[in-house]
Amino acid sequence: MTCKEAEQMIMPYINDELTDKELEAFLAHVYSCKSCYEELEIYYTLYAGLAQLDGENEGQDMHNLLQEALSVSEQRVRGRKLFNIYFGVSQVLAVAALAVIIMTEILRL
Repeated sequence: MTCKEAEQMIMPYINDELTDKELEAFLAHVYSCKSCYEELEIYYTLYAGLAQLDGENEGQDMHNLLQEALSVSEQRVRGRKLFNIYFGVSQVLAVAALAVIIMTEILRL
């Protein structure tokens, strides 16, 4: 992912509009690129600051709010990956069980 692509994803990230694949790529880039992380921090600070004016997140440290949001995003990506792995394994096991049942029935004949 390029810096330009990451910068274009900042607002969709803040608005929780990224797909899991986009989110994973975005997080990897932001953690490896100081410039993009700082850009995200600026936008997030503005967004969270405006939310504070509306009475949300009052008195909270903007940096900590961003760290919490990034942590939640990482957990989401990891959770979806694990779900996909478990789902794939369960599908393989289901097909294998079905094959065993079919073979057992065929051998009975």
